[in-house]
Amino acid sequence: MIAILLGVPFVPIRKKGKLPGDCIQASYVKEYGEDVIEIQKGAISPGWKVVIVDDLLATGGTLKAAVDVIKKANATVSEAFVVIELAPLHGREQISGTPVTSLIVYSEA
Repeated sequence: MIAILLGVPFVPIRKKGKLPGDCIQASYVKEYGEDVIEIQKGAISPGWKVVIVDDLLATGGTLKAAVDVIKKANATVSEAFVVIELAPLHGREQISGTPVTSLIVYSEA
């Protein structure tokens, strides 16, 4: 809905194997192993400025992987917007070069 209201493209970032066609991948570490996220090749044009919208910023692993996969597409992440941030987990530190806006910040674990 955000993309529609702004009149900009929507590009989903999904776990490995959930998108059709050739994809660009980035991996990240979770508590109990590693996972991979993807975007479709050609979905983001080189030079684009991208805003990432996500539901939760906890440890920052998934958000860092999202930034990495967008950089692999030769685009730039201008900002990340999250609905909820769990500040005690220091997820922002994983993407220190990217501005992050949080709708709700929980400052206690």
